[in-house]
Amino acid sequence: MAPHVTTLDPSYMSDCKPYYSPVSTAQGPVKFIYTAGQVGRDKNGVVPDTYEKEVELAFKNLGDCLHAAGATSADIVKVTYYIVNYSPKNRYHAQVLLKFMNGHRPPSTLVPVTALAIPEYHFEIEAVAAIRDLQMIPPVVKPAPGTSMSVDVVVVGGGLSGLQTAHDVQRAGYSCVVLEARDRVGGKTWSQPTKGGSFVDVGAAWINDSNQSRMYALAKRYDLELIEQNTNGNCAAHVPEKEALVFRYGEVPAWGEKDVAEIVKIRDGFEELCHTIDIRNPWGAKYDDVTLEEFVKLQGAGEMAMATVSIWTRAMLGCEPSELSALYFLDYCKSGGGLLQMRSDQKNGGQHLRLRTGTQTFSQKIAESMVPGSVILEAPVSRIFQNRSGLSIVTTEDGTRYHAKKVVVSIPTPTYKQITFQPPLPLDKLRYSSNSMLGYYAKMILLWDKPWWRKDGFCGMTQSFVGPASVTRDTSDDSRDQFSLTCFVVGQPGRDWSKLTPSGRKEAILSQLVSLFGSENESAIRAPVEVFEQEWVKDPWSQGCPCPVVPPNIMSEVGKALRVPFDAIHFVGTETSFEWKGYMEGAVRSGERGAAEVIKVLGRRDVRALAKL
Repeated sequence: MAPHVTTLDPSYMSDCKPYYSPVSTAQGPVKFIYTAGQVGRDKNGVVPDTYEKEVELAFKNLGDCLHAAGATSADIVKVTYYIVNYSPKNRYHAQVLLKFMNGHRPPSTLVPVTALAIPEYHFEIEAVAAIRDLQMIPPVVKPAPGTSMSVDVVVVGGGLSGLQTAHDVQRAGYSCVVLEARDRVGGKTWSQPTKGGSFVDVGAAWINDSNQSRMYALAKRYDLELIEQNTNGNCAAHVPEKEALVFRYGEVPAWGEKDVAEIVKIRDGFEELCHTIDIRNPWGAKYDDVTLEEFVKLQGAGEMAMATVSIWTRAMLGCEPSELSALYFLDYCKSGGGLLQMRSDQKNGGQHLRLRTGTQTFSQKIAESMVPGSVILEAPVSRIFQNRSGLSIVTTEDGTRYHAKKVVVSIPTPTYKQITFQPPLPLDKLRYSSNSMLGYYAKMILLWDKPWWRKDGFCGMTQSFVGPASVTRDTSDDSRDQFSLTCFVVGQPGRDWSKLTPSGRKEAILSQLVSLFGSENESAIRAPVEVFEQEWVKDPWSQGCPCPVVPPNIMSEVGKALRVPFDAIHFVGTETSFEWKGYMEGAVRSGERGAAEVIKVLGRRDVRALAKL
């Protein structure tokens, strides 16, 4: 159960275990959530053909309602069931209840009825839940430079993973502050306003509504408008010294029969192979003694197949196939449900939905829902000291000291070196972080007054072996007359492009778009109304994106150290997620994990402290 919800079992009453308790209470500043009765009906209005499936779907729908309000089953204080023609011989709902509640036993009432709203319904469930209202807690007052304050938990980093950690820790009843080096929250989610009142994402930009459950739940909770990624129309591909090829989205460009066969073989081979990786225990797999480039060559790949793999790693990680181990890439693909799903812009894919207000809204909304003042900006951490009693002192660059029982580090592993850890990080964790690297990742987003590419049947997606942009996507918001292409300037072509002057970088992109979409569009291409550019390697707090990679032999030898706490210090971040690493979904999931680790340990301490009273 949640810390603010207590179930009671008076000794003078009959035993109700394991299904429910006679009474429950909700303590502290809480707000109550009331659900309507949930039946076993999907979003299309279809009722399952068996009673068991109907019960399971009703519980799922109840869980979705709770999640939309920011609650879980652990926050339930009362539940009521309505069962048509109830028979004590058929208590299937009790099995589902035990699994759904996961050890929590709120009071429940079973109401036998002769009928529900329509004849197809046989089971209905409603609940009352309570969550801590963090906005009712007195605000945190930022300490003056050189002074100190004490909290239960300090989170280093105000991106999605750090904010999710802090939010969950505060909801569990512990005091927590977030120390963010920048003057904004969001980390690698950064949404910039356009002159026309829309937003462009110079950082992370996409979610989906099928297998990225955390991000979609946040979008629903905060009532955020979603835009489906445009894949209607043709794509363009470009190789050196040849005209651009036009092909349908989802197909392989017609480079030639032999090249296409090789590309399909390599693509399908990676798709099959990545699904053999155990994402929770990939260390025992082979494939870690060679780079991805070496591995692909061992498969007999020719020049075009190798160039295609380079497009993958550049677009997905900002690096070259020679810069990461084959195992790392396979594990990365598996974390997103496979190579094809991770690269897809369609339903279930990694790039399916965007936010009308930009993805930084996620971080802003989470921060707004926390204890006022608990996210402290412009507070870069310089030192984390742990004493022998298990307490920590986190010091920021202005000399302010934060005393805490637990510290959660939510920054990329290559940036650990910017903080002095005392005592030093364990050797395995130090070796991992020292060998991890962030790829070169930049976006140039160009806005026009019209979507000129669509008149010729293009969807805006391109891929290029020439560069400087390896991939482009249509990132328009038609409802606001914002028509844009986002150019991903990544990997080695991006590093070379970065050396140009600002005007040279813009000209290189415009010239490339002319080559891709045809000289007949040159006048339109060269008349953007607004241009945004972001080179993440030049951000001192990110130093690249989206996710650090490692070379051969690091995962298999010290990969287990990535998520392991170091005494009172815990580690989160999208790279530490088992699912969807490198994506916002992975960031939020890792934040949940870090919070759960901290809450579990602090809870045990609380129990021991009470036992001494």
